[in-house]
Amino acid sequence: MKALIIDPAVHSLGGHHFNAVQRLQAELAGRGVAAPCLGSAYADRRVVEELTCAPTFTRSVYGRSYATSGEFADSVEETGRQLAEAMRRSGTPDLVILPCCDQVSAMALARQLKRSWSRPRPRILLWLLYGPHHLKTPDDPSSAGLDREARAAFAELAATAGGIEAYCETPAMADFYRGLVPFEVGVMPGPGLAARARAIRAAGGPPVVACIGFANRAKGYRLLPQAIRHVLDRHRDVRFMIHGIVKGSDAEADQPMFDRLATLGERVEVRQEVLTSDEYLARLAEADLLLLPYDPDVYRRRGSGVFTDAHHVGIPVVAPKDCAFARTAFDDGWGVAMTEYDGKSLGIAVLDALDRLASLSACATEAAGQVRDDLGRVLSTAVEGLGDRPAVLAGLLRRFRPGNAPRPA
Repeated sequence: MKALIIDPAVHSLGGHHFNAVQRLQAELAGRGVAAPCLGSAYADRRVVEELTCAPTFTRSVYGRSYATSGEFADSVEETGRQLAEAMRRSGTPDLVILPCCDQVSAMALARQLKRSWSRPRPRILLWLLYGPHHLKTPDDPSSAGLDREARAAFAELAATAGGIEAYCETPAMADFYRGLVPFEVGVMPGPGLAARARAIRAAGGPPVVACIGFANRAKGYRLLPQAIRHVLDRHRDVRFMIHGIVKGSDAEADQPMFDRLATLGERVEVRQEVLTSDEYLARLAEADLLLLPYDPDVYRRRGSGVFTDAHHVGIPVVAPKDCAFARTAFDDGWGVAMTEYDGKSLGIAVLDALDRLASLSACATEAAGQVRDDLGRVLSTAVEGLGDRPAVLAGLLRRFRPGNAPRPA
């Protein structure tokens, strides 16, 4: 059996795209299935080596401009051409996994599968992490026109695949896609680091408030200077650990803001290096409170990989009240909501969380103990289901039944 992971956004060590592929490969290897990866054409050497990643795609899933009516077709053409070349070298797999699928990837893969009619069609496992526009909520009127291209792409993929299993990270995003795609959509976090218990922390130290990850504009790092000053002026012990990578993101121009944060005194630590999976988890585990000031105009329905990791580890969070991913934390007593989306509201929410940190932490620990990590089960089911696939000849015979003859691509 052959599996293939496709993620054009995998390019550097660390981050949730890297972690997703790494986790998928580890889970599949434990089931006797190798799963090489097709990633960014600009993937660095360590990514290529550690993920058995073939540098392939010149466009990231986050690289669309949405500027012209022909931009979708151009993106599909370029992505499809690169995918076809890669799959000519590797062959058509039995299982294709897209940990971050959009309509460009879906249409490009569908067209490639139409050309590969001489093999049984692979099963597809995919995650829909955001709406048709990666920087706008699906409810935004300006992104409504993209629904048509998404509807067409996923219908084409459903018609060419040997079955699709799809997930979104939040119920809100799943509800949206259920009205758009011709297959079932479940709710499950995207592939990420395996759930693990948080180490017992020593009592008595100053509370540590952290913000960690890639500092894309939608992650709200621009709110931190005002919020941190607000908290430092009112809390004598709190310490901040701010980690944010701007290189290669849409926030490279925000570097001076990080430089200013580093001048706020000894209670504010600023780091910007790329973290390995173990380093990331170690930094995360140091936090008593995690800040996720994500833009609700982007994350109204979307999930968050950092939030999922905080849930698994058992760390209270602060997030905007309208972000779908944090709803479970608010409802279960381990999240504090920002009432407005600005730096002052973030600072007020942090002070509120610090005042109630003991109860928030207790609820977060309880929530972590109830986490169900279903990725292994989903992959086991997919692998076992492919064990009974028909041989190539049987697939060919089925294709050439009356009415099923392949059409030219």
